[in-house]
Amino acid sequence: MIRLAPTLLVARIGMCKLPSDIAAPSLNFPLLRKLTLWLVSISEEAMDVLLSACHVLEALFLQDIHDVGCLHISSPTLRIISFSATLLGREELVVDDVPRLERLLCRGVDGETIQVNKAPKLKVLGPLSPHVSKIKIANLVFQGRIRPSLGHSICTMNILALKFSGPDLNAVLGVLNCFPCLEKLYVIWDEYLKAKMKNLYQYDPLNPVKCLESHLKVLVLKNYTGGEEEVGFAKFFVLNARVVKEINFAVCDTIAIDKNWMTDQLRLLQVDARLKFRSGYSRWQTNYVNSSDLSIADPFS
Repeated sequence: MIRLAPTLLVARIGMCKLPSDIAAPSLNFPLLRKLTLWLVSISEEAMDVLLSACHVLEALFLQDIHDVGCLHISSPTLRIISFSATLLGREELVVDDVPRLERLLCRGVDGETIQVNKAPKLKVLGPLSPHVSKIKIANLVFQGRIRPSLGHSICTMNILALKFSGPDLNAVLGVLNCFPCLEKLYVIWDEYLKAKMKNLYQYDPLNPVKCLESHLKVLVLKNYTGGEEEVGFAKFFVLNARVVKEINFAVCDTIAIDKNWMTDQLRLLQVDARLKFRSGYSRWQTNYVNSSDLSIADPFS
């Protein structure tokens, strides 16, 4: 790999241990734009040296990283960080200084702490889940059961994905209160997500969530079954999201969409917003499409 380093555009390193004393002067990836590390044992020092050798790196994918207590990421060029079950053992990922970061994608994270210190252009985030022990973005803190700190907001965020065990409206609204300019929201329901939420936020029509007043245009509900609570969840956004143009229902693969089911749903929802029902969504489906392709605006689509 060292021999090919000057010409590499994409690299995938897996099932190995990178030495702590990796030679910094001899490591140079002047053209590398996408780097994937999976099933890799790496120290903080080795990660720092590796990233410093990547001068134009735009996308970093981390999966099952071992033997590091706190993994620090700094890069002047990174635009995407994606990780899946990255830090085994309830450890910590710290995005120290990534001024061009636009997407932070969190797949299969369970118990880790995620801290973003400097990412002023962050636009796409998620899925946030109660399984993440703590997420801190600048002064905004989501801890334990997605309990956001009050009085802080992130105005750059356009697309957000949330994952819950069920349609907990207050938990979702508590998070949305921190993203006043959000335009597209994904809510993924996963019945196998055992963590429960506490309703710590109560919606007040006299003090509405800002993104519902002027920005949220698209709502996507994944693993939708059409039950009473889910209908009520969707109907809240129809009534309170003033500029919503489209609601997409990714219907669970256990539900057969027929004429009677559709008629019943439309009657219950009583909406004028544009509705789309798509069947065959598997509750196990968690992959993102073209998450490394920045020309595609929405990696959750």
